[in-house]
Amino acid sequence: MTTTRRRRRWLRLAVPFVILFALVTGTLVVHAIAQPDPEDADYLSPVSDAGIGGGTLAARLRGEGVVVERVTSTVDALTALWTGGGSTLLVTTPGLVDTSQLSTFGRLPTGTRVVLVAPTRAALDRSDWPIEVHGDRWTATTAEPGCTDPTAAAAGPAAVRDLSYGGDCYDGALLTVAYGGAVVTVAGAADPFRNDRIGEHGNATLAEGLLSQAGRVVWLDVHEREEPPPPSSEPTPPTTPQQTTATGEASPGDGRPADPTDGPQEQPEQAAESPPNPLGQAFPPAFWATVVLLAAALLALAVAAARRLGTPVAEPLPSRVPALETLLGHARLYQRARARGASLAILRTAARRRLAVHLGLPPGAGIADIAEAAGLEEDGVRDILGSAVVPENDDELIAMAAAVQNLEREITANSAAAIFEGEQS
Repeated sequence: MTTTRRRRRWLRLAVPFVILFALVTGTLVVHAIAQPDPEDADYLSPVSDAGIGGGTLAARLRGEGVVVERVTSTVDALTALWTGGGSTLLVTTPGLVDTSQLSTFGRLPTGTRVVLVAPTRAALDRSDWPIEVHGDRWTATTAEPGCTDPTAAAAGPAAVRDLSYGGDCYDGALLTVAYGGAVVTVAGAADPFRNDRIGEHGNATLAEGLLSQAGRVVWLDVHEREEPPPPSSEPTPPTTPQQTTATGEASPGDGRPADPTDGPQEQPEQAAESPPNPLGQAFPPAFWATVVLLAAALLALAVAAARRLGTPVAEPLPSRVPALETLLGHARLYQRARARGASLAILRTAARRRLAVHLGLPPGAGIADIAEAAGLEEDGVRDILGSAVVPENDDELIAMAAAVQNLEREITANSAAAIFEGEQS
């Protein structure tokens, strides 16, 4: 019975944590399934009509007279930018492309606009752009522009707030910086560019405003991780890098067009460091705080619901209760709890105490002492008063209790007969 009771207590403590683990795991799985996969060929592709595709945006741009040219590698994108005049480069999967090539001084023609869709910390760490991720959310949400940027002001509220990069536009979800002769814009979410989200709020106006400022869009459609090309075996002539003024505007260097097939230049030391753990960055700090709060609440609930902590404490009864009612009440409690082993132990303990008193033995006398004083076999007495067998049903409990009662009657009757015979003699 003691083992069963301990198992029940363990379950009372473990079940809340199991439920919490199941809820958290289920939420993570559902959230992961709901998120689009950048490695999916339909993801923000200008030739895809799927919900996560970008065919609607490409059609809108062509309707405004903007030329949309699809390329499938960073090298092809750099070649197209140098051969096509002023253009906008749309990078839909910054985590898969080689951002180190795109951000190197001189690689992009002066005046090129670059639009990055939800670049992560890892993608920005591989680049030279002075942009950092300041925060993220569980999912994308709508935000007001909150800035004087003409594109954002014209679009109004848009569902672009997911990753935050600092600045004022959309609570930091839209940031534009000048670097290396190019203008780089990062958008914190992919919703304004997706077929199934472009019609919501001001998403369409924002996406078209970011991409239609030049008459041509080079759409970099990459769905497999690119490996940096090997360094060129031939030395390249030194170039004078463009300098960025304190106001953020880039001043041109020598103006020499960079060969897009050249290998990437040496990256800063911080870029060579291992990227941060993506598991810890997958969710905002508020999520982890919520999990800890729920765990603490469930722990407090488990402690409060526990039957007791520590050994039982005897308390005086508030009023006198007749012995029979107390006996029946205790009996019903034991019966309801199916505490057959505990009930039999109480009967045996009381019988041993009465027999010890009747036989003139000291308090706490054992079964061997009782058997010797009564003139009975120790094994037989032990089977009745000290057996480790626990009754499995009420019939077995009644039979064992009757055996205890009969033994007690036998010993007391024999003792009385011996005393009577002694007096007669």
